[in-house]
Amino acid sequence: MRTLLALSSCVALLTACGGGSSDDPLPIVNTTQAVSIQFAAQANNQDFKCGAVNEVSNLGTSNKTAEVQDLRFYVSSLQLINNKGQAINVSLDKNDYQNYGVALLDFEDATGSCAGDATLHTAITGKVPTGTYTGIKFTLGVPDTGLDELAKTIDLNHSNTTAINAPLDVAAMAWSWQGGRKFAKIEVKPTDGVLNQKGTPDTTDDAIVSSWVVHIGATGCTGSDAAGYSCTNPNLANITLNSFDVSKQKVVLDVSALLAQSDISLNKEKDAVGCMSGATDSECGVIFEALGLDLLTGQKHATKTQTVFKAVNQ
Repeated sequence: MRTLLALSSCVALLTACGGGSSDDPLPIVNTTQAVSIQFAAQANNQDFKCGAVNEVSNLGTSNKTAEVQDLRFYVSSLQLINNKGQAINVSLDKNDYQNYGVALLDFEDATGSCAGDATLHTAITGKVPTGTYTGIKFTLGVPDTGLDELAKTIDLNHSNTTAINAPLDVAAMAWSWQGGRKFAKIEVKPTDGVLNQKGTPDTTDDAIVSSWVVHIGATGCTGSDAAGYSCTNPNLANITLNSFDVSKQKVVLDVSALLAQSDISLNKEKDAVGCMSGATDSECGVIFEALGLDLLTGQKHATKTQTVFKAVNQ
């Protein structure tokens, strides 16, 4: 009897002290893992880089040979898709090319016909919760507001390049006549000089241009820095690659797919040189469809899915 009482006392003491209950929850430890998402620019399955030695042939409907003049684009709302099908935000590292939840991918190095400077930025780095990831989602472009706390309080796309930090301070990516940014600036220079001119040029400069450009940005914008801006056509392309292994693959912007239905040897009458996102620009429809966008609305296309971005093994 004395032994049973002693055992009962020990059990009671352990329970009172909280040391003997198997029902106590274990502490939850949230861990993260670093990711480096590699990007590349290619055309006809080869890297598309600055310099005449890197010219690519068979571009567009006229099968032209061209070299890069500029190739930069903004990515925002970057997410990885886990093995449960959930899209998880990537918390971007902050540096000269990543801030406000926005990253600038830069593939020009100031050699050959390329503008800009020698520095490249071809990977986005950040952190995600520890897990298994099988896909990727992102937006091509700069949103009005971003994911981090500061970015929620300012209009990122229409911010003044002289009053904001990198990567939104790049003057070459500003689009002054729209009060915003060029989301993508992709310019190619055919190797045989001045583009063929059809009809009357839109401007005097259009008669002597030697490059064919794709400038994607918001259109139908009105407003001012003081009052703020409003745009009828946001032109933000949402990209999803359901099969993507961040450790083994890279995200490729396929310039040949972007230009597949365009004649880059021709400067059309009364149109901008190439596509500058104008809703009435006859050369923009096929460019927007390749990005999965509807040119007239600036929203997701009802029937076309994007063909420009793809996952490729590193």
